[in-house]
Amino acid sequence: MIAPGLMARKVGMTRMFDDRGRLVPVTLLQVEDSKITKVCTPEKDGYHALQVGYYVKPERLLTKADVARLRKASIQENFSRFRELRLEDALEGAAVGSAMDLSIFEGIEAIDVTGITKGRGFAGAVKRHKVAVGRMTHGSRFHRRPGSLGCRTTPGRVMKNKKMPGHMGVDRATILNLKVLDLDKESKTIAIKGSIPGHRDGFVMVRPSIKTKVSKSK
Repeated sequence: MIAPGLMARKVGMTRMFDDRGRLVPVTLLQVEDSKITKVCTPEKDGYHALQVGYYVKPERLLTKADVARLRKASIQENFSRFRELRLEDALEGAAVGSAMDLSIFEGIEAIDVTGITKGRGFAGAVKRHKVAVGRMTHGSRFHRRPGSLGCRTTPGRVMKNKKMPGHMGVDRATILNLKVLDLDKESKTIAIKGSIPGHRDGFVMVRPSIKTKVSKSK
């Protein structure tokens, strides 16, 4: 069964010592207060899932529809964002109004983080797709251009999925098997080794890793 996850806010990056005494870069995640707002079932929705509400705002900034469904579920917090967590099977003990906390990560050494990458605007093929550059000598006139795009008369067009300049970033990305270095329940903070997608103060989904072990190289 796919384990449920938590929504967290990216605080930033710092450094700390791991269990081997090495100074490594870490990302700090602040877990948001969240509750289950809906339990999806195959009979009613066609699949198993948990709908989680997070990111509290003043009630005046919420839509009337969101306020109505929160109060209908006997939830007094003004959650402004919602996220569904798909499950392969029904989760025991999951009920509307139940709080989600760091207890689901107890004893877990690695996690998977899903977020939206930073937007880079309009980028060339070299930066966007890491294509090879031309000669940098004087007079080459072919430094960072993408190269030939089309074919001959047949088919006489540019093929799909050609690596070309365009919008870069703002993509959904998942980093697997990130090692957990510290878990502080009091401050609701997770320190993980390495970097994760997204900008500072951005929201990410944190799940227990689908891989059973952390590779020794990490």
